[in-house]
Amino acid sequence: MKTVTYERSGRTNTGAQAVRVEGMRHLRVLEQGETVVERDLTEEEIERLQPLVEEAERQPAPAALTPEAGGPRGMAVSLAFEDEETPRVRLGCHAGQTARGAGEPYDELLAELDALLTEELHERAPRHAHAVLPHELRQEE
Repeated sequence: MKTVTYERSGRTNTGAQAVRVEGMRHLRVLEQGETVVERDLTEEEIERLQPLVEEAERQPAPAALTPEAGGPRGMAVSLAFEDEETPRVRLGCHAGQTARGAGEPYDELLAELDALLTEELHERAPRHAHAVLPHELRQEE
């Protein structure tokens, strides 16, 4: 089975983030080209991803795709298989949303890979929200 790479990039601090599934066994997460997480896929991840990747592999590869930028507040995502000249999917989307519009099975595969990438990056560097309680908003009298 081929290596498949899902990449998302934006104008803000997202840089370029990617998840690479190698041979349905190994997972590699990259930030701006540098590997930040490397591990084997779990059985559950293989069960979720394998049918989608196999179906996507059977689809004909497009001749060429026009790059689609995410805009000033958006992101661009791409899905590529190794040894193919151009990505299979290239879409723009709003930050924080999953890319849609590539059709079956790509939309579902994009959603799975996006969730996996987000989860791995969050595990690596959790972002904690600070709750402001109502009494903290009042000024002292």
